[in-house]
Amino acid sequence: MLFSKTGSLCIIALAALIPTAPALAQEASETVQLAEDESASPDENNTIALNLAEQIVNLGYPEDTREQLFFGTMDQTIVQLRQSLSGFLPQDDPEAVKIFDDWIAKYSAESKDILRKHIPTIMGGMTEAYADLFSEEELRDILAFVQTPSGKQFFDRMPDVIGSASFADANQAYMDESMASMIPAQRELLQQLKTHQENKADPAETT
Repeated sequence: MLFSKTGSLCIIALAALIPTAPALAQEASETVQLAEDESASPDENNTIALNLAEQIVNLGYPEDTREQLFFGTMDQTIVQLRQSLSGFLPQDDPEAVKIFDDWIAKYSAESKDILRKHIPTIMGGMTEAYADLFSEEELRDILAFVQTPSGKQFFDRMPDVIGSASFADANQAYMDESMASMIPAQRELLQQLKTHQENKADPAETT
């Protein structure tokens, strides 16, 4: 029973990776310097912001590396998640642990296939979010940074940051404590649901 509960927990944790992983975009395009126009209409201002945001996304997450960046971050997080779950697995049953690890690998591969199809939409959403959240001046500053070698490295090395020892140790400590509290909470929820279903099946016992 512990195994099925842990599996459910892993599904929740793995699914949560998608929105927090770095999003990736289409091939980087040549930068177009847009002239500032204080008299521009709201629609024109929105177009300028979207154009700037699109350049930022395309330069920060180029098509030829987008899956590598996205999946690299996912892989690093799964490694840390698996480590956090190790104490809850039956160490006296290596075959069961292998089944669980095989399941994680299969689920991860399937998740990547799904994610791959959604990346274009995610990138479109990121573009619109940048345009909405940042002013034109801020977008120009961000674009200027992304165009530099340092800016490109900032995006390209995100999986390396997550996998670095200093970040991994800090994040592992958080995940370990989070898993330790989540699994008992999940057991409590399952027990409450079980009791609820039993009461529905035999309402006379509750009177």
